[in-house]
Amino acid sequence: MTTPLGDIEICIDGKSIKYTAQNMGMPDKICPDIDGRFCIKVEFVPDGERHTISCRIKDHTPSDRDGIESGERLELKSFYKGRSKLSIGMEGETGYCADGIRAFDTYDYDTEYLDDGVQYVIVENTNATTYVFGIAWIENVTDDNEVQTWFGADPTLFA
Repeated sequence: MTTPLGDIEICIDGKSIKYTAQNMGMPDKICPDIDGRFCIKVEFVPDGERHTISCRIKDHTPSDRDGIESGERLELKSFYKGRSKLSIGMEGETGYCADGIRAFDTYDYDTEYLDDGVQYVIVENTNATTYVFGIAWIENVTDDNEVQTWFGADPTLFA
C-alpha cells in the first residue's frame, strides 16, 4: 500500500509479509477531511515464543512533529511529511507496574512504538491470533483537522 508518506510494510519478526489492506471509507461525521483510511489484519498463531508484528512506513525520515497519540484501548503514533499527516493505530493497552506486573489485563500482548511505525509484541502467554492496524492520513493537514487521523486510524472504530 502506498501512502503520501511512503509505502506501508508489514513484517513478522523483521521479515516482510504480503498483506491485504481493506479500504474502510471515510466516516463523514468524524473525519470529513481524511484522504485515506485502511485496515490491515494479520493472522498469526502464537507458539509461546516472543514475536513482533510491525507496521512501518518504508524509508520514513522522522520528523520533530511525529509523536504518540494513544487513547483508551488505542495505541497510536502519528507521522508527518510536508503538509501530510499519517496515523497508525493498534488496539491495545500496554503498561507495567514497577514490580513487573501488567498494569492492564485486557490484552495478552504488548505494543511498541517505532521511529517509522508501530508493532505488536507477542509474549509467551499470548493467545490472540488476529492483529489489526488502522491507517489514516490527511494530505492537507491543519491545526483544525489533524485530530481526524486519530479517529480514522482507531481499529476499535472499524465496523
